[in-house]
Amino acid sequence: IHKPNPKSKASIINQRLHYHLSIHLSIYLSIFIMFGLAISRSSLLTFLASQGTSSSRQQAIRSFSRVSPLSATNYLLKYEYIPDVLEKRGPYREGHLNLAKKLIGEDKCLSGGPTGAPNMEVPTGALFVFTDLESAELFVKEDPYVSAGIVSGHTIEEWNVVVQKE
Repeated sequence: IHKPNPKSKASIINQRLHYHLSIHLSIYLSIFIMFGLAISRSSLLTFLASQGTSSSRQQAIRSFSRVSPLSATNYLLKYEYIPDVLEKRGPYREGHLNLAKKLIGEDKCLSGGPTGAPNMEVPTGALFVFTDLESAELFVKEDPYVSAGIVSGHTIEEWNVVVQKE
């Protein structure tokens, strides 16, 4: 007579519960998004904690607690340039770009580039997107454009990504 292994049966049950919790969570999120209702991350974690067995709850909470691209907080570094930026940036441009590329390689900077009016010939500033505040501050501190006076002002703003193309 073959007796089923209770541990593997429990494991199968937990997997099924986790699957069903994931489906329920997806449905609830779709409804909230469709109707434009606000829901906090803590509300969803509270909901998950109230569902299923201890093991399946922990698994569901762990999978939802990971930072996803749609719940990411990024930091926007906005530069204002001097009017004669194109004439003065030459000796500092390589250092400026290399610093940006270094932080991109470390997954600390997501993108960056000049800003200005549509069809601009001379940029009036730049915009960089960082994954953490410390990296944005480090960029300002080490950027040759700042120390050379190419940047006349800057701001760092928190940006909470709510929607994006996947």
